[in-house]
Amino acid sequence: MPSVAWEFSDETAQLDVSGWYQGAVKQFGKGRVAVFGEAAMFSAQLAGPNKNPVGMNSPEAPQNAQLLLNTMHWLANRL
Repeated sequence: MPSVAWEFSDETAQLDVSGWYQGAVKQFGKGRVAVFGEAAMFSAQLAGPNKNPVGMNSPEAPQNAQLLLNTMHWLANRL
């Protein structure tokens, strides 16, 4: 929980979010809705001065692109 974006130190406050939801999907009326609280996983970025890959570029989360594709297929009722 840095007070300045992307500035972290050993003293930076942390909050355990284990078990929290990152997103939710629901059928609503004749349609479908998908809501996500974090959009970076659906982007392809290079972050910080070292241009670290994040989002769909992140080697730590190779499933992000598949999650987005699956979400789009579900919204389009193709699953």
